[in-house]
Amino acid sequence: MKKSIPSSSLLIQTLPVGAWQHSFRQPLPAGQHSIDRVVEAFFAVSPPWLKALVALRDSLVRPFALRPMGGTPSGVFRPLARSRREVVLGTDDRHLDFRTSLLILAEADGSCLVLSTWVRPHNGLGRGYLALVGPLHRLIVPAMARAIVRRLAAGARDA
Repeated sequence: MKKSIPSSSLLIQTLPVGAWQHSFRQPLPAGQHSIDRVVEAFFAVSPPWLKALVALRDSLVRPFALRPMGGTPSGVFRPLARSRREVVLGTDDRHLDFRTSLLILAEADGSCLVLSTWVRPHNGLGRGYLALVGPLHRLIVPAMARAIVRRLAAGARDA
């Protein structure tokens, strides 16, 4: 379900005024889940359709000299901050800065995974890019969250 970025998130400390933001919560299966396993699952669950979108994105932005997302094992998701229950990944580029948070949040009815993103465009290219990617992002993040939770649940059954 879509909600605002949790106030306990490391992203809140660095969230610039006017930044684009999106957050999605997915209940976690019962049991203990470490942030390390969540991050591992994040990098392991890219579905084929998402890989195709990333390849298309990389080919379209090449003339603008933007960083490719698919060129390294972790793409542009570099670790920037960490706590016991959260990891913040992201990068700064000439058109925009972005951060993605993977947070395990304890709630009254159990734990959930919170995937949050903030983006700060720097110029017209960044604003145009965000206008195109933003709607897709709102589809990609829930799909990724569900895939991460499925992987964690499968790992718990195998343990």
